[in-house]
Amino acid sequence: MAVEVMRDLLKIDQIIGEGDTQALVEGEILVPDVKPDISRILSVDGNINITSKEAVSDKIVVDGVVNFKILYVSEVGDYPIYSMNASAGFSQNIDIAGTVPNMDIDVGTDIEHIDFDIINERKISVKTVVNLSGKSRDVSKIEVLRAVEGLEDLQVLTNSIYYNDIVGSNKSETIIRESFEIDENLPEIAEILKCDAFAVEKEKQVTDGKVIINGIVKTNTLYVADDDRNSLFLLKHEIPFTHFVEIIGTMKDMDSKVTLKADEVYTDVKENIDGDRKIFEIEAMVKIDATVSDVEEKNVVVDAYSPSHGLKMDKKVVAFYKGVGRNTSNMVVKEMVDIPSNQPQIFKIFSVNAKPIITDASLVEDKTIIEGVIEADVLYLSKDKDQQAHSFHQEIPFRHFVEIDGVREGMKTDVDLHINDVDYSLINPEQVEIKVNVGANCNASKKIEMEVLVDAEELDEAVDLSGRPSITIYYVQPGDTLWKIAKRYHTTVANLVETNTIQNPDKLTSGDQIIIQKTFEYKF
Repeated sequence: MAVEVMRDLLKIDQIIGEGDTQALVEGEILVPDVKPDISRILSVDGNINITSKEAVSDKIVVDGVVNFKILYVSEVGDYPIYSMNASAGFSQNIDIAGTVPNMDIDVGTDIEHIDFDIINERKISVKTVVNLSGKSRDVSKIEVLRAVEGLEDLQVLTNSIYYNDIVGSNKSETIIRESFEIDENLPEIAEILKCDAFAVEKEKQVTDGKVIINGIVKTNTLYVADDDRNSLFLLKHEIPFTHFVEIIGTMKDMDSKVTLKADEVYTDVKENIDGDRKIFEIEAMVKIDATVSDVEEKNVVVDAYSPSHGLKMDKKVVAFYKGVGRNTSNMVVKEMVDIPSNQPQIFKIFSVNAKPIITDASLVEDKTIIEGVIEADVLYLSKDKDQQAHSFHQEIPFRHFVEIDGVREGMKTDVDLHINDVDYSLINPEQVEIKVNVGANCNASKKIEMEVLVDAEELDEAVDLSGRPSITIYYVQPGDTLWKIAKRYHTTVANLVETNTIQNPDKLTSGDQIIIQKTFEYKF
């Protein structure tokens, strides 16, 4: 009977390539006519919005916009701080060999640093370095053998492949709106200077055809009060939301990865029933990226032979990533920071903005080690007689670990950090204690390469054992298995186990003696 093969198709998501680059975004920003002249710049924040990304031959083309928020002091104005917005576009290529049109791509961005200079009282120049990282992914389809049959003494070795199969990914947006009245003990709002918003995931659930996300949008709003001193105040608020992302093919208990970003924040102030400007309205866009994956299991033939017949076999190495584990952890980074020696002492702190930067992520036994810095920008009112607004920048180093059972050095790790909360307190006029609650999402995987059988056919010639001795004594070498020994000497694992009374076929020790008997077949 001829050899018969049964085939199966592996569909494995492969990372074709990765690359990173930088884009220099620069321009000049003019002060709006309704705003007073610039005397001193307090801070320039930037937020990146990717407007389009496209896979072309050997690269990813990225277009985006950097939205700037500038806080400054004016000696001719009535308010202690003024703000203005501006934006600058950019287009950049990320070179990744092997990328082709319509391929799945991922793009990550962050701002490395922002430089600014005052050209004159109505104009400033801004230079921003934007870090861009990209990945190209494709589905690799490989036809393998799941079974080989036909010969009476055919020996078949199979193995199970477990790999992460991306069921699907999708993006969605939801607008959150809320109107609330500020506390009665707070003064009326004269002008909103800035409103920082960030989205935090609280719970997610994969159901049939969708991923449901419950989260909150935290807002920190700095405003000028309508009082005798035009005081500054900071409002903190939380807005809950629930939204779902449709992904075809998803089912309950599948694994999911979700990233959230609060963008396009708009604010407005209205009067309450008493005619006071205390009604604060906020609108923000929450952008959600969701990917759902499932563990796929395939039983494949990795080797086959016949002790009596020659076989021609075609093999291929299959490479894939197998998920090891995922975990989420929170850490509190706390540091006592000193104001720069050339700046006035602190009377009151208005806000502390924080951004986590990863400098290194590595794996050790059962842990992901994360190292980085928290970039903190402190805005405060000085203690001198004029009580002017000032700011300073501080980098706070941190080291944290996230436990993931089974991870080892050399595996691959993906780490995503997000700010959950920022707290601060004035210790004395020259020191501030900053506490930053950072959430870390870690995913670990390992690359596996396995040689599998993709085709097999019987050869015409039979195996000639006439010249082999009746008994062969073989000494086990490092890396040997009973399968390898049996195949080499044209016998079977079952014969070796029976002849040598082997208790554990999966455990061989170098130097062990294996007796191999020649098998005779008599025909009457």
